[in-house]
Amino acid sequence: MVLSRNMHVEPAILERTQCNLGYACLSGRHVCNVEPFIDRELPLLRCSDTRACAYRRKYLGQFICGCPVNRATYGI
Repeated sequence: MVLSRNMHVEPAILERTQCNLGYACLSGRHVCNVEPFIDRELPLLRCSDTRACAYRRKYLGQFICGCPVNRATYGI
């Protein structure tokens, strides 16, 4: 499975996501440093950012991104 990024996000996802960075990831500046990877056939986003974020979660010794906007841009 290849994960590619699409910057189109449905308005409903934006409406229900609270982002303290003003959705900068959609501006092309890639403020959120994430990398797609697959673990046990489950597509995830590895978070390399060190800033506090409500969507950053610890998973098997690393951090993953659960942000609905980031997940939607990768089709996850």
